[in-house]
Amino acid sequence: MKKLFILIASALLVLGCADKPYVIVQIADSQLGFTAADKSQKEGTEYVNDLTFEIDCLTKAVAKVNEMKPDAVVFTGDQVNRHYDAEQWDAFAAVIADIDPSVKVLPIPGNHDVMISEGAVDSSPFTDRYGDDCFLLCERGVRLVGINSNLIKYDDPRETEQLEWMKDALKKKDASEVSLLFSHHPFFLKEIGEDDGYFQVQKSKRQTYFDLCAESDVDALYAGHLHNNSSGEYSGMPVRTTTSVAFQIGDAQPSIRVITIADGVISDRLLNI
Repeated sequence: MKKLFILIASALLVLGCADKPYVIVQIADSQLGFTAADKSQKEGTEYVNDLTFEIDCLTKAVAKVNEMKPDAVVFTGDQVNRHYDAEQWDAFAAVIADIDPSVKVLPIPGNHDVMISEGAVDSSPFTDRYGDDCFLLCERGVRLVGINSNLIKYDDPRETEQLEWMKDALKKKDASEVSLLFSHHPFFLKEIGEDDGYFQVQKSKRQTYFDLCAESDVDALYAGHLHNNSSGEYSGMPVRTTTSVAFQIGDAQPSIRVITIADGVISDRLLNI
């Protein structure tokens, strides 16, 4: 009887998980130290490593995460403003350490998290702390893939290796699986044919990646970097750019994006922190 009860309870637990929506929170561009750097540059004053504003915003975001207890939180890059600044990295780590342990934490690097030179990206400031510069998580019929878009944007030779990895990572187990791709740099802001700019992946490279996304039946793409919100689509595939959780360039408010997958359908919304 006891064994039967355990089996029934286990079955109910599995059924409950199957019916429960899968929730991801995207947090973009906390970029600890950006406000101080911007102030110093605009005012021509000596730089002071004041992280107060970004820490406050990130702390509020973590509180929202802990209220919701999503399945995963994805940090889409620019965790800090200066890749070499241990104080900024340590402050970021201290805040996100308070995320509920039941929530999977999935970070990828932004351009401020790595060392960039012409045709080369040194990801060690990020990977020394967080291991890989990409991720793959498959559970409950959801496939989450995160990449190091710096390799694409700055023409690093390892882009080819990452592209081959993506081909395997994006392969769905079956047609019902929901697949999301996360990057720091947006592939585009509004439409695939828009001109090159500081924020987007180069126009000459976009089609290669969207051909792969179409072949792999990717359901949506999410990025950051813009410090503002933008939205487009490619062949019915949503392409979202999420604003910073802290410093804004434009009229957006510090926000996080909540992505919900229920019965194979994706919805997302911005939540001011």
